[in-house]
Parts: sequence; structure tokens; C-alpha cells
Amino acid sequence: MATLLDLKQRIRGVENIRKITKAMQLVAAAKLNRAQTRAHAVRPFAEELDKVLGGLAGGGIEESADAPVEFTFIEGEPPLRTTLGHLFSQNEAKKPGIVLITADGGLCGAFNANLIRAAQLYIRDHKDLDIKLITIGKKGHAFFRTRPTPIIFHKHGVSDRLLLPEIKEITGRLIELYVKGEVDALHFIYARSLRAALYRVTTQQFLPIPPVEGARADDNYIIEPGRDEMFADLIPLYATSLVFKVLADSFASEYGARMAAMQQATKNADEKLTDLVMERNRLRQATITKELAEIVGGAEALK
Repeated sequence: MATLLDLKQRIRGVENIRKITKAMQLVAAAKLNRAQTRAHAVRPFAEELDKVLGGLAGGGIEESADAPVEFTFIEGEPPLRTTLGHLFSQNEAKKPGIVLITADGGLCGAFNANLIRAAQLYIRDHKDLDIKLITIGKKGHAFFRTRPTPIIFHKHGVSDRLLLPEIKEITGRLIELYVKGEVDALHFIYARSLRAALYRVTTQQFLPIPPVEGARADDNYIIEPGRDEMFADLIPLYATSLVFKVLADSFASEYGARMAAMQQATKNADEKLTDLVMERNRLRQATITKELAEIVGGAEALK
């Protein structure tokens, strides 16, 4: 049976833990507000740009399939060169790449576990394909580095401020893997922020660029100076904005999950404190009652 001193020490320990979880909850809530504002602000732009580019592709690129495209994401590095036909290829993928975006840390409930489970399901459902992994975040990398699926690129420590040079570096590395043929498709697996602590694990195709069904570029856009030049300008913008959107959503979802986890941890600490205080009070009352009984018994014995 716990002594009064043991209970006092446990109460002090739970109180200290509660202070930590409450502080982490408040920090996550502050970061969540900024992250959600950023995610919701960039989402309409990225989705509309996706529609524009998909609409241009929907008009058919057969005549421009061999048109060269050149773009640079990382300053000082040689430009990446490919063709429109490669970027918009609708051939069935044989060695797709999964871009798994997880958190660098834990204490965010089932956030990382849900994303890792989605990646495992994708790998299991496509076990006949030569799947490669690209991990952004420490948790996904730590899980899969001892698994059979090879990791061909890893990045961690991405700033939640989403600095443009960092976004361009990640985008450049992803497109480089596709252009050089290490993968023939890229799919994001990330957490799409819905509201506060609610998110949905989402799989979204990145490359090749999917066309919008039924769209005809000639019916919707007046293109000057030409479609090839337009593609050369839009593709880097499309890629960068999509990576930005996915990371913004992921950070917002992570902070929402962390806030909810710390809120629950604080609630559990409050309940544990209540139980410990009641147990301490009962023990203290029993001790006082016992001492009073001994005093009364001693007084009776002296009569």
C-alpha cells in the first residue's frame, strides 16, 4: 500500500507532467492557427493551377510530345531537361515512387502511424511493382529504413515556415528522380487538413501530370506565344505550388493532431490528479483517525 509520502511524490510528478502537456497543447494550438491559415490560403491557387495545367494537357499534347522542356529549381545546379510527352505520359507505371510525408517528432497521437499504415497498404496492394520510397520526416524514414522497400531520397528538418528555397530544393529532387528514370510515377501520401484536429490521409498523384478529363485547351484558353512556351513556364510553378500545398497541409494536420493529443494527455493528468488527491485524503483521514483512536485508547487506559 502506498504511503502518504509516496502519494505526495506521485501527485507532484503528475502535476509536472500536466504543466508540460498543457504548454505543448498551447504551443501546438498557436502553430496550428498559422499553419492552417497558410494551408487554406495556398490551396485554391494550387488547385486552380492544377486545373489550368490539366486543361492544357486535356487538349492533347501529341503534336508537342517531343517538345523539350528545361527548368531549374536549385540555383547553381544544371537545369533539368525532359519532354512534354514524358511529363504527361499516361503509360502504366512499373516503378512508382511514394513520397511519404510524416512528422519529425512524436507526441501527436496516431498521426504518423496512420500515414505509415497508408504507405504499407499501398505497397501491399502494388506488390507486383518495383516501388521506391521518398521520405520527408524522421518518423517515416525510421520505420521504413529497416524494411525491404528501398528509400531513394530522404529529407527531414523541413521548416514549418515553408521557406521557398527549401521547397524548391525538395521539388527539384523529386522531379530529378522522375526525369532521370529512377521512378516512372510519383504519388504523395500525406495528411490533408480539414479543420482544427481533423485530417484525412490522402494519396495524390504528382507525376506524370494527370490531365483533366474532357478538357480542351483550345476551347478554354487563348495561349500566347504558344502552348509549348506556356508549359515550360507553368510546369515549375505547378510543381513548386503542389509541394508547398502538400507540406502546408501536412504541418497543419500534424499540429492539429499534436494539440488534440496533448489536450487528451492534460485531461488524463487532471483525472489522475483527482484520483491521487482523493486517495491521499483518504489515507490522511485514516491516519488521523488511527492516531485519535490511539490517543483515546491511551487516555482510557490511564483512568
